[in-house]
Formats: sequence, C-alpha cells, structure tokens
Amino acid sequence: MNLIIAGVTFVAAGVEWVEALTIVLAVGIVRGWRAAATGTAAAVVLLVAMVAVFGVALAAYLPLVRTLIGVFLLLFGLKWLHKAILRSAGLLALHDEAAAFLETEEELRSAKSHWAGVATAFNGVLLEGLEVVFIVVAVGVGGLNNIYSAAAGAALAVVAVVAVGVAARRPLTQVPENVLKYVVGIMLTSFGTFFAGEGIGVRWPGSDLILLPLIGGYALASVFFVLYLRRPPRVPGEQTLGIRFLRAAWGEVYGLFVSDGALAVVTVASLLAVALFAQRFNTQLAGLLLVVGVLVAIVVALSGPARARARK
Repeated sequence: MNLIIAGVTFVAAGVEWVEALTIVLAVGIVRGWRAAATGTAAAVVLLVAMVAVFGVALAAYLPLVRTLIGVFLLLFGLKWLHKAILRSAGLLALHDEAAAFLETEEELRSAKSHWAGVATAFNGVLLEGLEVVFIVVAVGVGGLNNIYSAAAGAALAVVAVVAVGVAARRPLTQVPENVLKYVVGIMLTSFGTFFAGEGIGVRWPGSDLILLPLIGGYALASVFFVLYLRRPPRVPGEQTLGIRFLRAAWGEVYGLFVSDGALAVVTVASLLAVALFAQRFNTQLAGLLLVVGVLVAIVVALSGPARARARK
C-alpha cells in the first residue's frame, strides 16, 4: 500500500465525511435513525459502485486520461486552496458545522414528506461523497496508479468519522475543518501539478519525490498570499476607461470554470504553454515553469478580493 496516497485521501475524504455526518446527525435526531441509516446506506452503495466502475475503466486507459485527470485534479485542488486563502485572510466566511447542523435541522422540521429524512441523508452523503470519489479516482489512477491505497484511505476516513460521530452524537465542531481544507487544497494542488505535468511531457527531477518540495513550495506561497491580503487597504486612485473596460471583460471570463474562472483560465493557459516548452526545449525546466504558472494563476485569482478589500 502507498502510504502517501492513503494519507492524502484519508485527510481529504475526512473533511467531506465530517460535512456529510452533520447532515446525517440532523436527520437522525429530527426524523429518526432508521431514515438516516437508510439514506446513508443507499448513497454509500452508489458511491462504492462509482469508484469501482470509474477506477477500473480509467485504469484501462491510463495513458489517454492521465493528462485530463491531472488537469481536473489541479483545478479541484486550486478551488480548495483559493477558498482557504480567502478564509484565512478574512475575505470569506469560515465554514461552520454547527450553523449547518441547525439549518438542516430547521429544514427537516418544516418538511412534511415522510421520505424527507431519507432523501436528505441520501443527498447529503452522495453530494459530499462525489468529491471523495473524484479524489480517490484522480489520486489513485492519475499518475501513481494505486487505486486500492486511495480507496483504503477514504474508507478509513469513513470509519474514523463515523466512530467519533456515533460517540459524540453531535456535529464535530471541534475538528479544525477549515485548517484541514487548507492542507488538502495544498496537497491536491501539488498532486494535480505533478500529474498534469507528467501528462504534458514534464520530466520531474526525482520522480515522485518532487511532491515534497511542491507541497512545501505551495504552502509557503499560500502563506505569503494570506499575509498580502491581510495588509491594511490603501486608497485607490481613479481608474482610466481602459482599465475599467479590461476589468469588465475579465469579469466575463471569471465565471467560466470551477468556482473561479480566472484561476482556471490562467492554469489551463500555463499548462498549454508548458506543454509546448517541454516538447521543444528542456523537460525538467518545464516542471519549474509549471509551478510558476500555477502560482501566477493563484495571484491573478486573489487580485480581485485584494482590490475589493482596498476599496473598503
């Protein structure tokens, strides 16, 4: 078993299972534990089937899908990291499991349907689990080709979260979920960079070991971004018509991909540029350029919130 892959999926899946547990607990308390167990079991069966089907199917076409999986994993990780940076800088509200629990409880009490509890548990576990399925398949099949280790990490996360949840019988508000999301965002961005780079022809020095400096580099860069966004706002000068026009045009592109269009566009552009560079010049240097491109994408995505704070 690959302990690195199992560890990554354990932490990433654990964050999602904590959110799913909040919904299941609310269903159990308001609508009964039978409804909660029924909806949860149905969702888990479907998720396991999806991991089996997609994992085997993608493994059979690994050379063909490696690049796509890497790109999607990179975008997925950047979405988490982008939100984590904004939360740490105070520009986005922290996720509150207690508030989510109370909101779900209120919705269930007002629902009249007998199947509301089952449906809520099923939808909650399924929606959170879909992200786990993607992480398991992407990390396990994308480049290191170890779907069993990834699935084992996600399964252990289920056991750990359920055990703690059953013992506590309340939302796991003491779990540092926002910190974990920050860590997972860094790790998924690093794995996505590695897999996408391999897919477009980058020859990483040290092979899999390059993941360690990638994780460290993105972590340090993200801390710098947080400190930059926390700095006191300055009074902005009046913008010219050209600047306003460019900002309006960029705003149209902003919502094209993932949760942040600029982040996705710059990332994909960097991947394409590095792919051309790797084919014509130095494949090892291309890895460094890909990391720089990803950091530039994060800077571009964070520039909007930084300007918004400066106007306050």
